[in-house]
Amino acid sequence: MPTSLLCAPETSVILTVHELKRLARNAAELMTLSAELQAGGIQLELLTGPLTGIYDPNGMGAMFFAVLAIAGQIERNYIREKTLEGQVIAASKGNHGGRPKVIDDDMLTFAVALKDKGVPVPDIAKKLTIKVGKNAGKSPSAASLYRALAEAESAPVDDGLPLRPKPARIRRAEDPLTAEKIELRDQLQSQPHPNAEMR
Repeated sequence: MPTSLLCAPETSVILTVHELKRLARNAAELMTLSAELQAGGIQLELLTGPLTGIYDPNGMGAMFFAVLAIAGQIERNYIREKTLEGQVIAASKGNHGGRPKVIDDDMLTFAVALKDKGVPVPDIAKKLTIKVGKNAGKSPSAASLYRALAEAESAPVDDGLPLRPKPARIRRAEDPLTAEKIELRDQLQSQPHPNAEMR
């Protein structure tokens, strides 16, 4: 029982809510809460909606309250279904919501290459420029870059993030080819030239 009822038994207590659907998550919870308020002698006041004013739990008021509680739950379910449907449609078009990435794949590839050359991460961040969003044209923070680099290093190979660039190694003519490179060379040489049909 509320403290105010214990301290001042003759004082009426009114619970004021903006609208009915803000009071509970579903119709069953709303009806239970309404019964508890009624048993405790607490009045319910709604500021907006069809039941605007102080709710009378007796007679027709109780039935009207129950109908509105069920209507509110149906409306919430409909909104939830439409929201999920919209998210599925957006995802099929490649839009997964959320903010655009501060550090895109091209920036990340460049950052990884510079880091491999020994350039400090704060210096790398100053060389990058954000392309989209409210910070477009600015450099990302060093913290954002550290986070992106850590995610790229720990991510699986096939998640779409750029692979860590391998350092280039120039082969001299006298260096022997490995079996793998010989096989790759033979495969490339056995393929027809792309412009062969035009000749």
